[in-house]
Amino acid sequence: MWNDLGEYIDRLCDNKSKNPSKVVEIAIGKFFIVSSYLQRCENIDLLMTDISPANDRIIKDDITNPNLNLYENTQIIYSIRPPSELQPYLGNLTDKTGAILIIKPLFNEDLNINKKMKLINYKQATFYQYLP
Repeated sequence: MWNDLGEYIDRLCDNKSKNPSKVVEIAIGKFFIVSSYLQRCENIDLLMTDISPANDRIIKDDITNPNLNLYENTQIIYSIRPPSELQPYLGNLTDKTGAILIIKPLFNEDLNINKKMKLINYKQATFYQYLP
């Protein structure tokens, strides 16, 4: 399932441009399956953020007061199992960047976001997507 989510994001970034698409995972925590998949994709420039980085490859950022410079030119923002109280901030960041937003909530968790998000079933992955 997790590789299917990575594959879906990779397919969204499949462009003819010479430059890789910038993708940001927010609140990565210590779950690296999707990010590991995306790091192997040549057409993706992946940035990982968290308020408490688990390693030096993750950039410290507080989504409730984000450093907007980090998100310049971002095509896709995604978050896996973000707490419901952080979801409105993901929506706000999407408004400021114009990026596609993908949220993979906990199983059976309701979204807490003021965006009309579409439920996507891609292979074995189920998640929500917002297209600005």
